[in-house]
Amino acid sequence: MDDVAPPTMDWSLLPLDALSLIFVRLGAVDVLMGAGLVCHSWLMAAKLPEVWRSIDMDKHEVVLLKGDGVLCQMAKAAVDRSDGQLREFAGRLFVTDELIKYIVESKQLANVIKESPLLELHSLELENIDLIVRKLTAVLESCPVLEVLGLQYCFLIGSNDEHALRAEFTRIKITTLKWDDECRD
Repeated sequence: MDDVAPPTMDWSLLPLDALSLIFVRLGAVDVLMGAGLVCHSWLMAAKLPEVWRSIDMDKHEVVLLKGDGVLCQMAKAAVDRSDGQLREFAGRLFVTDELIKYIVESKQLANVIKESPLLELHSLELENIDLIVRKLTAVLESCPVLEVLGLQYCFLIGSNDEHALRAEFTRIKITTLKWDDECRD
């Protein structure tokens, strides 16, 4: 009985579009720290903008293991790779004003607003973001059909700001501001 080795496959020969579909399912952290480092063709697929339309770095275990600076750099790399096609970004503990500013200044957010996903946004929830009212107002002005706004633990927005926001954006039906364990509608 001959021991015949099973045929091997050269995974580097997979088409880029097939790899990109796989990488979308892997998630940002896994692509940045693993899949994109396998070989040249996988790196090319990991740089395709369609892989980076949705960047979710919120629930990955590496978020607990890496420092905030490393995660911010990874997030910036992911935003750069989106090449203006970013539609969704999720992150919690490591997200800083600097990172949000980077996304906005790199015109990624501006492109998203102009290309319609936020034009159709009906609900927006922001949590643990040090956001000033002026910046929030600019976002709300770019979301013409927004009906629900949820702000939780956004400490730079106070009760006076809440009244101003409600007065300026009467189309927003519910505004939730949460500082402790209580919500106000």
